[in-house]
Amino acid sequence: MADPAHVQMQMQGVGPSQVQGLPPALNFLAGLSEVNIHQHLDILEVAIGWEKNNKYRLCNSQDQQFMYAKEDTDCCVRQMCGPARPFTMNITDNNEQPLIQLYRPFRCQASLCMCCYLQEMDIMSPPGLSVGGVKQLWTPWKPKFEVHDAQNTPLFHILGECCFCCPCTDITFQVVDAQKGHEIGQIIKHWGGCREICGAVNDFKVTFPADLDVMKKTLLLGSTFLIDFNYFERNKNQ
Repeated sequence: MADPAHVQMQMQGVGPSQVQGLPPALNFLAGLSEVNIHQHLDILEVAIGWEKNNKYRLCNSQDQQFMYAKEDTDCCVRQMCGPARPFTMNITDNNEQPLIQLYRPFRCQASLCMCCYLQEMDIMSPPGLSVGGVKQLWTPWKPKFEVHDAQNTPLFHILGECCFCCPCTDITFQVVDAQKGHEIGQIIKHWGGCREICGAVNDFKVTFPADLDVMKKTLLLGSTFLIDFNYFERNKNQ
């Protein structure tokens, strides 16, 4: 893993595709065309089967960390609700400056209730100021999500594969422009091998145009966490 302090130094400059006035880590995101998201492997959690707050490293294509995400959820809720739990996810830079906050309310994940209790998430940047969100759309087969801005205007549709839970393979979700109808990026859940089998941790890559608005990139990053909890998390107590 690259030294976070070194990455922090790289983020001090403002490049041509970046926006004055944004925190350095968001300006760094403004120049990227992909972000790798690595869930933290907690050996103690695996050993005792006690669900802890999830943690993730957000890195560039060279796996240099420039953001860090940490779940903030009550202990009892984590143990009782498992992957269906409501949560707040706080995303900071390497110096722990708050940048993005995700809030997912509780929604029943029982198959009989799925069409009535679809998943959703509010995405805020800075924390407390909504820039939009993502919501699950009901379909009989393939996963589908709508990403919208703060005025509920659809920006993107995220379309999953039919076999979105197959083991031993990468799973790709297409990111499609809601107005133009063409693919502009992908959310790829990488097969993690032993890390995933034994540690129940997941790795993702999010791709998008380098010149995409930084807040739209933020919305796609936030959407990845909802997809993770909805399809790829498993309760370690089970």
